[in-house]
Amino acid sequence: MWCYTLPLKIMLKKIFFTIILVADEKPTYYEKLIYIFKLLMTFSPIVILLEAFNLWYVNNKQFFSFVLGALLINMFVGAWYHRKMKTFSWELFLKRNALMWAVLIPVYTLLEMLRLTAGDNMIGEGFKVVIQITTLLYPISKALKNFYILSNKQFPPQFIMNKIYNFEKTGDIKEFFNKEKEE
Repeated sequence: MWCYTLPLKIMLKKIFFTIILVADEKPTYYEKLIYIFKLLMTFSPIVILLEAFNLWYVNNKQFFSFVLGALLINMFVGAWYHRKMKTFSWELFLKRNALMWAVLIPVYTLLEMLRLTAGDNMIGEGFKVVIQITTLLYPISKALKNFYILSNKQFPPQFIMNKIYNFEKTGDIKEFFNKEKEE
């Protein structure tokens, strides 16, 4: 973990010292302009990313909460399942959950970029629903599969598990939410 925080510490030190140099009386006016320019170039991408995330978050609070909740529930149920099966390992637990987060976030981001390119229309909104359901189903399906095994294949019911397995194969959202009984 320290290897990720090291570049952040260096960047923060650089920003801090640049601010001190701008406030100091010794650098010339020209040097201060260069320092301010460097500060703007350092902070601008960070501000743009934070602003974009804030705008996205305002429009997707519920989805964000559901994804976070699904990831946490999946972690808990996975640990419970592996403890019961006597296969629990902290190393695997951390690796697998970190991998899920590391896959989920960039894949969702890339799919959201595609959706934003489609624009605010019926196709874009339909794609948004598919992206969000698919993203939620990644941790939810793993948790439900573990619950299914832990409950001796009693809960969730078999027809729901079949719908989850079929959606993972086909991506057909209509079939997934179809309320008619399957024969």
